[in-house]
Amino acid sequence: MRIILAVYTLLFFCLAGCSPTEHPFAEQNGKKYILVYSSPVLSEPVAEIASVYEKSGDCAVDILTGGSAHQFRAIEISKKGDLFFTSVGEYADGLKEKGMASEPYTLGRNRLVYYVAYGNPMGIDGNLSWLENDSIRLVIGSYLTSGAGEQTHRTLQKAGILERVSESIDFLAPDSKSLLKSVADNEADLAVGWESLKYSTVSKGTRTIPIKSPYFGYVPVKAALLNFSVEKSCAEDFLKMAVSPQGLQIFSKYGIENKTK
Repeated sequence: MRIILAVYTLLFFCLAGCSPTEHPFAEQNGKKYILVYSSPVLSEPVAEIASVYEKSGDCAVDILTGGSAHQFRAIEISKKGDLFFTSVGEYADGLKEKGMASEPYTLGRNRLVYYVAYGNPMGIDGNLSWLENDSIRLVIGSYLTSGAGEQTHRTLQKAGILERVSESIDFLAPDSKSLLKSVADNEADLAVGWESLKYSTVSKGTRTIPIKSPYFGYVPVKAALLNFSVEKSCAEDFLKMAVSPQGLQIFSKYGIENKTK
């Protein structure tokens, strides 16, 4: 199993030299591979499932991790890969609507919360007014690359405060883990990110605060088989393992609640 961090690198290889049906690592070292797209918030449970799968499965697993919004667009352009695991279920639904994926499976749910430094030195609570406070350093995800960023952008629009919050943002992070790192590294006082990441090692030095707003509710976490999968049998077996009681228990361990509402 390999975890590939840069979508841009893989996309370059695909556009530059891959055949229409294979991904860059197919048949490498004499063994077949499946390519799994995963948002950063799901990369750890997906990697754990991959470790279990590879002990008995017929294929090795490459995990391509990056912001859901960017991965959605990368899949649209490259039309390569086998599976898509996204923290924002709408992206999986969108690929199905475009004829690029099968019916998505719901893995559980997640929600956006505040992340602050451990001990909460700024005394931040869950009120939305903190997002308009110019005296703190605020970071949210980029809606162009991050599922958390696009979900935040959409939610702030519904709440009617997107323009005011935009004036308070210090910088945009490319993905969910970068959001938490900015707080842990004292580059930001407040970040808006997925609650499940509090179970990740990247959350060290931070704590979560639920957001007190009906607009910030739970969203479904989903996975789908891509219709241009080359190693379809292996991809189907991997997906069956991911949505099995064993697989869902692994997701639950990393904060993905096994609920749909």
